Amino acid sequence: MNKSLLLLPLMGMSIAAAADATDKPRDWTNTIQDALTVYKSDTTFVQKVKLAWMEQFQVADIQPNGSNGLHLKKGASPVNEEFRRSWVGVNVDFSTGTKFHTWGRIGGLPYRKSYSNGRDIKNYSYTDLFDIWVSQDIKAVKGLTVKAGKIKPLITTDYSTPSSAIWCVERSVVGNQFGLDSNWGLDVTYAPNKQDKVYVQLMANDRASTDKNMGHKDIYRDGRGAKGEFGWEDKCFGIVGASHKFHVNENGYQAVSAQYGHDFNNVYHHTRKKGANCYGFNTQDIISMGYEYKHGKFHGLANLVSAFETNAGDGANNIGIQLQPMYTICPHADLVLRYTGVTGHNSCKLSADRYVYTQNTATISNKGWVDSINTFYVGVDLYASAINKNAAKIMMGAEYLTARKGGSDCYNGWEYTTAFRWNF
Repeated sequence: MNKSLLLLPLMGMSIAAAADATDKPRDWTNTIQDALTVYKSDTTFVQKVKLAWMEQFQVADIQPNGSNGLHLKKGASPVNEEFRRSWVGVNVDFSTGTKFHTWGRIGGLPYRKSYSNGRDIKNYSYTDLFDIWVSQDIKAVKGLTVKAGKIKPLITTDYSTPSSAIWCVERSVVGNQFGLDSNWGLDVTYAPNKQDKVYVQLMANDRASTDKNMGHKDIYRDGRGAKGEFGWEDKCFGIVGASHKFHVNENGYQAVSAQYGHDFNNVYHHTRKKGANCYGFNTQDIISMGYEYKHGKFHGLANLVSAFETNAGDGANNIGIQLQPMYTICPHADLVLRYTGVTGHNSCKLSADRYVYTQNTATISNKGWVDSINTFYVGVDLYASAINKNAAKIMMGAEYLTARKGGSDCYNGWEYTTAFRWNF
């Protein structure tokens, strides 16, 4: 008998074992993902159409430290609840290397409350397109992609992380101060491999900020929606970023990143033109340096941010740091810690915290701009799926925040938040 025939069963077993080794594990989350894929074909012009769905409901309890005199006002509730995110989207892939993506969102349901005139009031709700863009792979250059539309600005390590993948219930004070909503513009990204990426973003911002002039012709529904006036003369900003991943192995990796942003606005340091709005990241120049380390059950990141010519600080500079370690307790649970510190004369935005400034505490002068902020966060993330952790999870966190202005405390207190998230 031919010896090669005897080897065929063994070869078949080897091939099957290799196939099993390369197949990714699946569970119920993959079943939902498959159900949301309404069309898929490798032989047609439209190759894939997939729906997307993301929700986040959260409850927060604010407890100011009474020793600094900032108590909750009489009759105000320290508890707030809201749908932080309620998004529905669609992704379409074409055979030409073209992709179409959009997220539609509903915010403020049930309404986030604030305290005014002796009673709790419900804030507005809104609907809009968070982003809507078309990207094109440039086949002549491997890894080169051009994207146009309403896209997310990628500045600071925290804000560059997708909302579905952040470790804490809310982003850090540093990330929220300089991070922006989606904006109209262009993104050119070069990623020749999985370890390296360089990108340039140029945006004509249609997102009105808290510093907007309500009489200016740009104002419409607080800058939300899909329309906008594209006046580059007072609302254009650009971002350049790069990242490199190294020491990649089965146990983890290390990564470094750097970003630089410049706002071409004219609102900084006594140069504001009449009727001009602040549309950028509230600072004329910003530099962000990030480092990430992952080994086994430990995962940590650090981010150092320097901002120059802040809008409210009348030319003051700002420096911030974020340290965030995480430890995997078991496949379904992670322990998360975070320290964030930011300092600069009247250039630290306390209102970057979602609840401390906007909810029921006494009003802090000058729209929440202070000299320094320090926060300490401890939390636990619980995952319904050990395979796709960000598909469905419960995030519980407690954060202590201190803020100083003019050499004295202006706010101290705890914030306890629990969020229920799913993303498919």
